Amino acid sequence: MVTVVVFINLVLTLVLLYVAWQIWRLRLKLARIADILLVYERVTRTALQRTPDAIAVGRIAIRQTRQKDTPKEVKQVRIKQFFNLLAVVLQTWQRIVLLRRTGFFRKALAKYR
Repeated sequence: MVTVVVFINLVLTLVLLYVAWQIWRLRLKLARIADILLVYERVTRTALQRTPDAIAVGRIAIRQTRQKDTPKEVKQVRIKQFFNLLAVVLQTWQRIVLLRRTGFFRKALAKYR
């Protein structure tokens, strides 16, 4: 009976020792991950500290580019508006022709006479 209790205690001790060893390894892995995250955080902070200056320089460059390209953009917008207007006119004309062919246009006008 005593040997059974000693054997159970020995097995229990070995299992708990194994669990403690796994927890120790997990702690070491988590410490490494924390160190890596700290390095990433430092690098990110350094990069982001320069960001406002880069944004300001970018805004100035964009403003200068827009001022140079404004006449071109106005011409492009006017050309696009012209073609859009032309497309609307063509669609309207096609619908009128289609309605005249089907006789629907005459029937609709007859209702209002």
